[in-house]
Amino acid sequence: MNDKELIDRVVENIKKSKKYKGIYFRTIERVVGDLVLKNAQTNRLRQGFGLVMEKKAKNLLHQIWGAFYASQPDFDKVFLKLSQMYADFDSNLIGIEKLKELILPILHLQSSVKERTSILDEFYQKIFKVTGIPGSIIDYACGLNPLTYLWMGSQDIKYQAYDIDQKEVGFLNSVLKLLSIKNAQVGVGDVLCDDFKYADVVFLLKLLPCLEHQKKDSGLELIKKLPCKYLVVSFPIKSLGGKNVGMAEFYRNNFKKMVENEGCQTTEILFDSELVFVIEK
Repeated sequence: MNDKELIDRVVENIKKSKKYKGIYFRTIERVVGDLVLKNAQTNRLRQGFGLVMEKKAKNLLHQIWGAFYASQPDFDKVFLKLSQMYADFDSNLIGIEKLKELILPILHLQSSVKERTSILDEFYQKIFKVTGIPGSIIDYACGLNPLTYLWMGSQDIKYQAYDIDQKEVGFLNSVLKLLSIKNAQVGVGDVLCDDFKYADVVFLLKLLPCLEHQKKDSGLELIKKLPCKYLVVSFPIKSLGGKNVGMAEFYRNNFKKMVENEGCQTTEILFDSELVFVIEK
C-alpha cells in the first residue's frame, strides 16, 4: 500500500467515526496527510502503521477542535430552546440588549469564547479604535464567536466567519437567520488549506498557538499571506482551567520575536482574559 492509499483509508475511517464525521473533510485530509508523510520514511512498513496514524490524527483533531467544548453541545436542542425563548418576544420590538441576553448562555458553551464574554463590552470597541470601523471582517476558526456580532457596535459590518465544524456552522447560520442578522454569515473552511478573499480586518483569535501545534511557522506564513488592512491576533492569558501561569508574557515574547523582522506596526491591547495584537499590514 502506497502513502496515498494509506492516507485515503485513514481519512475514510475518521470520516465514518461518530465523533469526527462532522469535521471538514479537507481538514481531516490535511491532518492525516501531514502525519503520514512526516512518519512514512521510518515507520510506513511497520505493522499497524495505519492504525497508529489514525489514532494520532484523532488525537490532533481533538486538540484543535474537541478540547474547546467540555462536552459536545446538541446544537438542535440549543437552537430549539433559543427559538422558543425568542418567540416569546415581539421580533419587531426586541432590542439589541435583549438579544445579547438570549445569546450569552450559548457563548458559555465553548471555553475560548466563554472567556471573552466578560470583556465583550470593551473588546471590539478597543480594537476598532485602532482599525476604525471596518467595512468587512473575516474570522478564521471562529467557534461560536460569530454570535458576538451583536457586540461589534455596527450592523453594517460585513462579517464572514469560517470553521471546520459543519454542525456548528449550520447552527450559527440558523441563529443568525432567526435573529435577522443579515450581514453575518458562517462557512466551512480551513485557513491552512483553503484560499480566502480580502477583508478590511482579519481575526485570528487565539488561533496561532493551535496552528503552530499543527504546522511550525504557519502563524508567520498567514500574517504575510492573508490579504487585509489589519490582522487581529489574540492569545489566551489563562489556562483552560482558569489559572494564570505566565501565559501573557510567554505569548507576548513569542509574538514579538515572530514579527520582529517583518516591519509590521503592531498595537498591543491587554484585556483581563485575552492578549490582543492589532497588526497593520
